Amino acid sequence: MEIVDYILVGGGCTGSITAHTLSGLGKQVIVLDTGIDHVDTQFSASDFIAKRMQDYTQSDFFLGKNFEVLSDQKHPNIPQQTAQRIYMSEQTDTFIPHFSKTFFPVESLAFGGLGNGWGLGSYVFSTPELIKTGLPIEKIRTGYKKTASLIGISGESKDDASRFCHNNEIDLQATIRLNSSAEHLLTRYNKQQQTFHSKHIYIGRPSLALLTENHDERKAYGYKDLDFYENEGYSAFRPKHLIQKLTEQGQIQYLNNWLVLKFEEHENYISIHCLHTESYETNRFYAKKLILASGTLGTARIVLRSKESSQQLPILCNAYTYMPMIYMPCIGVKHDGQQSGFAQLALFYDKYGDHSDVTMASVYNYRSLLNFRILKQMPLNVVHGEQFLKLILPSLFIAGIFHPVSFNNHNYIQLKKEDSITGDQLHSHYEYSQSELEDYKQSEKIISSSFKKLKCMPLKKVRTPLGGSIHYSGSLPFKSTDEHYSINPNGKLGGFKHIYIADGSGISYLPGKGLTLTLMANAYQVALNALKND
Repeated sequence: MEIVDYILVGGGCTGSITAHTLSGLGKQVIVLDTGIDHVDTQFSASDFIAKRMQDYTQSDFFLGKNFEVLSDQKHPNIPQQTAQRIYMSEQTDTFIPHFSKTFFPVESLAFGGLGNGWGLGSYVFSTPELIKTGLPIEKIRTGYKKTASLIGISGESKDDASRFCHNNEIDLQATIRLNSSAEHLLTRYNKQQQTFHSKHIYIGRPSLALLTENHDERKAYGYKDLDFYENEGYSAFRPKHLIQKLTEQGQIQYLNNWLVLKFEEHENYISIHCLHTESYETNRFYAKKLILASGTLGTARIVLRSKESSQQLPILCNAYTYMPMIYMPCIGVKHDGQQSGFAQLALFYDKYGDHSDVTMASVYNYRSLLNFRILKQMPLNVVHGEQFLKLILPSLFIAGIFHPVSFNNHNYIQLKKEDSITGDQLHSHYEYSQSELEDYKQSEKIISSSFKKLKCMPLKKVRTPLGGSIHYSGSLPFKSTDEHYSINPNGKLGGFKHIYIADGSGISYLPGKGLTLTLMANAYQVALNALKND
């Protein structure tokens, strides 16, 4: 049998950074992944407006060749998927079944995982936040710098949001150009800064893993407002493209269609049991070290299955509320031809003024996902609803609010024996305590009031079903001891010598800010730690 240096499970955001780090230091790396893929089509020659006005085959692009975008989604938390992104959630019911009456997480078996739909928000955690997560502070800060230099992050260095977004701890490209309505709103805020500061509210530009300058083979962003459909020039960082680059350069070996079931640690090697997702044959791969980067839930499955355990494990998930609102000064204003579908603004509510408990809202314009998605939610007939939308769309913002969360003993995941392809199914329960719900309600009230002061009229608040934030962590909490079902801060799985976890499974607190950059920074330092005792 061939025993390679490293086997890495997963090709998403954390897996791609781990693979890049290990291979860059000369290690032999095999990436095992289910890797359901969508072949990138030729990029559009036109922007959103030109495509809508001139392309007579646009229905294939916007709705899918079989109108698949119009079908009802069974999953309550599937994001606004376009035809080009439906593959992200394919076959999850078959190979990673999940059951719950209270918790509805989103998972992916796609090449690049959920990173294919990542909103690109790239935020550093403050020292108080890092302390609560259990992550090693200085190593993560180094990881932030290394990751940012690799993926490219654009942002504003001196506005009110900068200390919450990146605190100038990483290299930045210039921030993307604002859409006209967002620029108007930010100007209004800047004239009233002190009023908002007194309530611990800060608004500015988000930091995004989106290029505004060419970076290696990737090109600067083109403002076509087709961001939910394609990634022209690979200006947005997607882990799939990094894995492809490493594979093409011969730095790693990427094997798709393999679902990792479990592992066994022997004296000098690890055997990894896998199922082929097309032929259903089983196979074993062998490595000196194993690194799991298959996501909080995916990694929990593999660990529990390897230990033949039905142990209940903890779980963390941010509460997520989205709030559509109309910016009154821009009602009836004509949409500009060029704009961006990515987050325009970021609002931070620093509850105690010490960066220890921060709720965040990402603010988006709405255009390229098309009117039909919101028309069916309006209390008007189609004709009058469409007329109304034409007036309000240029002024429509959607604020996505993420609340910080700590462990609650009532929340858990558990692998149970079931009649499935893998012989089991993940079960879960999740609830927020009454005090948490009161905190969320109060924070949302303050945020809503702040937007009203800026002439925004919130239409409603929609609390998504639990799991809708798509931010998960904490199933194997960080502990400095070598306990089972825990992770050492250096990434090593408790009870094992040569198995490491490079995803968010160990994080013991979820700030309101997006965690993807922190996950990648942690993956970088876990890869280095795994190398130390080679």
